[in-house]
Amino acid sequence: MVSKDTYIAVLAGMGGFSDGFALLLGGSALLSLSHYFRLTAGAEGLIISAPFLGSIIGAVAFGRLADLLGRRVIFLNVLLFFLLGSMISALAPSILVLIAGRLMVGMGIGGDIPSGLALVAELSDSRKRGGLLAIQSILWGLGGASAALVALPLLSLGNIAWRPLFGLGAIPPLVTLVLRREISESWVWKVKRSEVEVRIRNRGRYVLMLAFTSASLFAWTFILAIFANYTPSIMVSTMGLSKAYALLIGGAQWLGFVAGGLMVLRYCDRIGRRILLIPATVGEAALLYASIFLLRNPLWISLTLVVLWILGGVGYVVNSVYSAELFPTLLRGTSSGVAFSMGRLGGYVSTLILPMLLLSIRLAGVFALLAVLMTPLALTCPLIAPRSEGKGIDELEREYY
Repeated sequence: MVSKDTYIAVLAGMGGFSDGFALLLGGSALLSLSHYFRLTAGAEGLIISAPFLGSIIGAVAFGRLADLLGRRVIFLNVLLFFLLGSMISALAPSILVLIAGRLMVGMGIGGDIPSGLALVAELSDSRKRGGLLAIQSILWGLGGASAALVALPLLSLGNIAWRPLFGLGAIPPLVTLVLRREISESWVWKVKRSEVEVRIRNRGRYVLMLAFTSASLFAWTFILAIFANYTPSIMVSTMGLSKAYALLIGGAQWLGFVAGGLMVLRYCDRIGRRILLIPATVGEAALLYASIFLLRNPLWISLTLVVLWILGGVGYVVNSVYSAELFPTLLRGTSSGVAFSMGRLGGYVSTLILPMLLLSIRLAGVFALLAVLMTPLALTCPLIAPRSEGKGIDELEREYY
């Protein structure tokens, strides 16, 4: 029988599933959308990056509201933006309307992730909190992998395939909205809200942890967002592979992310977040440098992408766990929202500029750029990444702040 805190973690994670599902559907839709609207490289970047821009807005605004109004009110209602945005995207008569729909999708997920993570962090047993927080990111990966299977049969629709692909993105948030109604408010937030005002004695520590999680999520999302959205089109346009094969590789890399996330779920509360994070970060940087020389072989680059995503699953998920547990209760939604928004800023920038980067510096140059981006993180991670496993939320708050 599933425990209550696991059930809550899964329902919170369904927002992540919806996000991953919609992201890969967006990348798949680009295969037909480009021909339907005769998109330029700049227009492609605007459409694909719009959900990331919306996520920045949603994470900052709704993350703060989750601290002021409670986790539950945001957790229950914010996915309405996702649902409506998916429907608008599917029915869009023009590029501008499509971009507006994708922006709404991003606002929904941007508001959902910080409030959901805060709720899970506060309602979880400290001995298994890291694993429960990891569920959200694992479901994000499963959402992307599932979307690849859903998208394959729709390719036969030709240049109009993008409409049902975007429309299908409305299904997961609709189901999630219905199931979440029975979830209660975080008692930790209610107690803190009634007893104290926000007080941070060690502001330097707070700024350091917020900067570390924000910079980490920026770098990881910058990299993962490129391949989450553009792997199918890169495989087709740059390497001359079939659309079906390209989608399969797109799905396989998401499964790699799930594998990395499962490692975090299983081990982060046993051996610690830090022990997992450091080799994943250093390994990602090293493999990105090596990838520059593997691009001419489709098989090798396919395998490399999967391994990059396994490491990305470990690195991203551990930092996501940090972003939910390391901050004071009355600033948890705000801080998690800021960190998540910085991650989505990375995704917004990378997906916006990738089409133009491919035209100017080619794929090898893109891999070199990503390797350089990950290098500072690989160097600083061993110095800053904390040990938080096995400690209660209140204990972490007293210890750090």
